[in-house]
Amino acid sequence: MNRPPLLPLAGTLLRLSLPLIVFAAIWGGLGKLEQQAREGEERQNISVFQRTAAQQVERLRSELGSTRIERGADPRKLVARVLDNRRDARDVSLEIIELGHGQPKLIYQDPDLRPNTMMYVEQLMVGQQRWLVEVSPLPGHYLLNPSQSVETLRWGAPLIGLLGALLVALLQSRGRSVKRQVLRQTSALEHMNHQLERSNSALQAEIARSTEAERSLRNTTTLQRAILDGSEYAIVSTDTNGLIELFNPAAERIFGWRADELVGRATPLLFCPEDELARLETRDGPGFFAMIGQARAGHAAEPREMTLRRKDGHEFPASLSVSPLHGPDGAIRGYLGIASDIGRQKAAESRIRFLAHYDALTELPNRNYLGQRLAEAQEQCRRRGEPLALLFLDLDRFKYVNDSLGHHAGDLLLQAVSRRFMTCVRAEDTVARTGGDEFVILLPSLPDRSRAIEVAERVLAALREPFDIRSQRLTISPSIGIALYPEDGDDAETLIKHADAAMYQAKAAGRNAYRFYDSQYSREVSDRLVLENELRLALEHKQFTLHYQPQLDVHSGEITGIEALLRWQHPQQGLVPPDRFIPIAEDCGLIVPIGDWVLRAACAQAHAWRVAGLLDAPMAVNLSARQFDQPDLPEQIASVLEATGLPASRLELELTESLVMREPERSSDTLSRCKALGLTIAIDDFGTGYSSLAYLRRFPIDRLKIDRSFIKDIVDEPDDAAIAQAIIAMAHSLRLDVVAEGVESEAQLRLLRQWQCGIYQGFLSSRPLPGDALTALLRGMKAVGVAELAPPPLQH
Repeated sequence: MNRPPLLPLAGTLLRLSLPLIVFAAIWGGLGKLEQQAREGEERQNISVFQRTAAQQVERLRSELGSTRIERGADPRKLVARVLDNRRDARDVSLEIIELGHGQPKLIYQDPDLRPNTMMYVEQLMVGQQRWLVEVSPLPGHYLLNPSQSVETLRWGAPLIGLLGALLVALLQSRGRSVKRQVLRQTSALEHMNHQLERSNSALQAEIARSTEAERSLRNTTTLQRAILDGSEYAIVSTDTNGLIELFNPAAERIFGWRADELVGRATPLLFCPEDELARLETRDGPGFFAMIGQARAGHAAEPREMTLRRKDGHEFPASLSVSPLHGPDGAIRGYLGIASDIGRQKAAESRIRFLAHYDALTELPNRNYLGQRLAEAQEQCRRRGEPLALLFLDLDRFKYVNDSLGHHAGDLLLQAVSRRFMTCVRAEDTVARTGGDEFVILLPSLPDRSRAIEVAERVLAALREPFDIRSQRLTISPSIGIALYPEDGDDAETLIKHADAAMYQAKAAGRNAYRFYDSQYSREVSDRLVLENELRLALEHKQFTLHYQPQLDVHSGEITGIEALLRWQHPQQGLVPPDRFIPIAEDCGLIVPIGDWVLRAACAQAHAWRVAGLLDAPMAVNLSARQFDQPDLPEQIASVLEATGLPASRLELELTESLVMREPERSSDTLSRCKALGLTIAIDDFGTGYSSLAYLRRFPIDRLKIDRSFIKDIVDEPDDAAIAQAIIAMAHSLRLDVVAEGVESEAQLRLLRQWQCGIYQGFLSSRPLPGDALTALLRGMKAVGVAELAPPPLQH
C-alpha cells in the first residue's frame, strides 16, 4: 500500500517548525520567570513600605502622646511642629484627617504628597479626637522598577531562545546525517542478511536433498532386500558369463539348493533337465535358449512355461522369464531370471476343467457336459437314423433323508446311488447329475424303446437293495421319466423338458415307477403352469370373491353359522372351481396371502351383518396347512379381529383332520393358542383321515364336520349310515357339536334328526351365495319375520 502524499509534507513542516517552537518555548519560559521575579520584588517593596509606615504612625502616636495639648490649641500646628522636625529623615508623606461628628477635617498634609498606588491607613486617638492617618511613599521611594536580574532576563530571553533554536536546528541536521548513515548501514546489513538467507536456504535444500537421497537409497536397498527375501518367486541373477551372482530364499525353497552352493560356481542350466535342453537347443525355438538370446539382445522375454528340476531330481512345471541387467553406461552387465512353480496352478486349472464338466460330489457329468454329449449323440443318431432315449430320474422323498439324518448323510447316499446307476448302463451311455437328487441317463443308438425299458427296470431293481449310510440302512426309490428322440423332441432342451414331465407322471402314479412321455399329460402340466401364473395376478387384480353357505339347526332351521367359501372369477374362464386352483395355490405358496385375504374379508362381512342387525352368528373360515404352520398365526388372527371389529366368539376356524394329525403335539399347542383368543375350532372333512381318539380328546376343538362323502349315501348305503351315526355318537360322548356337510335331500335331513345331529349345511337349505345375494336374503327374512331357511320340522 502507498503512503498518503500528505505524510512526507507533514514531516517536513514539523522539522522546519521545530526550532521556532523551541524558540517560542524558551522565550515564553523566560517571560514567565521575569513575571515571577517582578511580582516577588513588588511584594517585598510593599512589605518594607508597610513596616516603615507603621513605624511612622507609631512614632507620631508616641510624640503626640508626650506633648501636652492645651485646651483651645490648634492641632494642626502641633502636628506640623512634630512632623516638620523630622521631615528630612522621612521617605514617606503623611496626611492626617480628623474624624468628628461632622465633616472630616484635614489636619496635616505633607507638601510632597503624591497619589500612589501604595498607601497605609490607620486610625489614631489623640485625646478625645479620632484621627485618620494616611501614609504614602515619597516620590522616588519604594518604586516598582525591575531589578537587574529581571532586566537581564528580559533582554537575555530572546538571545537564549535564538541560541536554543540554532542548537535544535544543528541537532536536527546532525540527526538527519546520522539517520542517513544508519539507513545506509542498515540497508547494507539487510542486503547481506538476504544473501546469507539465500545461501542458508540453498545449503539447507542441498542438505535435505542429500539426506532424502540417502534415505531413499537406504529405503530402496531395504525394499529390494525385502522383495528378494519375501518374494514367492525364485529370483536368480548372473553375470554375462552365466555364473550365478544372486540366489534368493524363494529360489532356495523351490530348487532345493542353498545360495552358497551356487553363487559364483554354477549356471542356471543346472535347473534344466537334459531332455528339456535337447528339446530347446535352437535359439529360435520357444524355450530357454530363445529367452537367453532375447536377453542378450537387450530385450526382456515374455514368461514361458517349461519343465525345471530340483536338487533331488524331481521335475516340476514352471513359468520362467529372463531379462537383461544394464550398467550405468547402458551396457549389459548380467541377466535376471524369475521362475515360479506353477504345479498348483496346473492342478487348479485341471480341477476347474473337471468341475466345468463334472459334478464335484458324484464325479458324474454335470448339466453342461450332458448338453454336449446329448448334442453329439443327437447328431450321430440323426446321421444313422437311430433313436435315442433320455431317462430323467428323481429320488423319491430324498428330502426326508436330509431332514432326518443331515446333509452329509444325504451326500453319502447320492454318491452310493450314483455308483449303482453306473452298473446299470453301457460304457457308451452317459449318467449325469443335473442337480440336487435329479439324474439323467443318456442312451444313444437304441434299436427300439425296449432298451430304455430294460435300463429303467434295471435302475428300479438296483435301488431296491438298502444302502448302509452312517450305520443306517436306507431304502430309496426313483421316479423315472423317459423321452425318445426324435418322436418326443428333436433338440436337447425339449427332450429334457419332456422327460422331466414324464417323471412327474411317474410320481403321480405312486412313485418308484417309470413312465414314457405323454403329450396329453404335458398339456395338463402346461395348463397348470399357465393357471399358476394367472393365479399370481388374481389377488393383485382383485379377482377373488367369497361365497357364503348358511349352517342351520336340524330341528328349527334357524341359521347358526355361515361358512365362507373362496371363489375365483377368472376374466376369461369365468368362475374357476376351487378344486382346480386351491391345490395349485397350496403347492406354490400363494395360499398364504390368499388365506389372509379370505380371513380379513370374511370377518369384515360378518361384522357388517352384525352392525346391520341382519345376522349374529359365527363365520367359519377354512385354514390351509401353510397358514396353520405360521408361528405367529394367533397374532395374525387377533390383528384381523381388531382391525375388523368382529368379536372372537363370532369366528370359527376350520382345519382338516389330516392337517391337525400331521404333528399332533405342535397342532395341539397352536390350537390352544388360537382357542385362548375366544374363537371356535372345528375339524373339517372328519372321517377321511386317521384321527386318534386320544388326540381328539386333547385337542381344544368345539365341533366335528362330517365329510360329505359319508352323508351322500346314508339313505341307501347302510355302511355310510353306520359310519355317520357312529361319528355323531362319538362326538356327543366327547361333548362336541356335529355339523353334517352336503345335505341335499329331506331323507338325509330326517336321518340326521333321528341321530341327533345338531347342525347341517348343503344345497337343501341354500347353495353358496355371493355376499350381496345373501345380504338381500337376510334382509328379506328380516322384513317378513322369518328366522329359518330349512323346511318346517317334520310332524311326529
